[in-house]
Amino acid sequence: MTEISNLITLGVIIGVAILALKTGLGCGFANLGKREIVYVALIYFITSIVLGYLVGVIPLNVTQNILAMGVTMHLIIATGLVYFGIKTKREWLSRGNDLSRRTFLWLSVPCPVCLTATFLACLMLSRLTRISNLRIGFLVGVIFFIGVCLSSFATSSIASVLKIKNPSTLGTVMLFFGLFYFLSPLIIPAYIQAKSIPSPEFPVDYHKIVLSFSVMTLLIVLGFLVDKYKRMKSEKGGKKWTQLLE
Repeated sequence: MTEISNLITLGVIIGVAILALKTGLGCGFANLGKREIVYVALIYFITSIVLGYLVGVIPLNVTQNILAMGVTMHLIIATGLVYFGIKTKREWLSRGNDLSRRTFLWLSVPCPVCLTATFLACLMLSRLTRISNLRIGFLVGVIFFIGVCLSSFATSSIASVLKIKNPSTLGTVMLFFGLFYFLSPLIIPAYIQAKSIPSPEFPVDYHKIVLSFSVMTLLIVLGFLVDKYKRMKSEKGGKKWTQLLE
């Protein structure tokens, strides 16, 4: 049981890190300065401590009611991400207007879905470990803070090198997560139901799977770089855009 608990704990921590990565993508592609990115990371840090404290205060039936609203919250956030993602791309490509400093909030600022996931992470860790709720909140907050800062700065640096740091790319990322939020309430229950159906076992060659995905990823990246190079040659000038202002 100890090994299973450790595995679940590791999975919860990885889930928190993935949420931090999502936030970092929004901050990294938006037209934000380093100090503003740190402020967003601090919001997650403080929020995690508060949610860690609330784990021992909020009754279980209230938590169940919050979880029951999960699909509705997913649809609201997904609609906002898709709408403002399209608007961000359209305004930049057609009029040169930069809306990233406002629209990135749909991707990076704690939304009901992220708050619920953070609360569940604190709840799971409190059940699996003997650490106090406040310390768990502090631990989750530190993971969020470090994850948001590192992913934001890394995203901004890589996007700057590839010359894709602009509101259009941010809009594309928002569209991707919006579509994912739309599909997840349909895919996840179907996956759980499918796992409960017995199926015949067959051997899986993981080395070939990894090789296949690596080749596909390489081809996609090469195609993207070639397309970007052609656009850079055909487009000259354009509106300048700041990157990680001090």
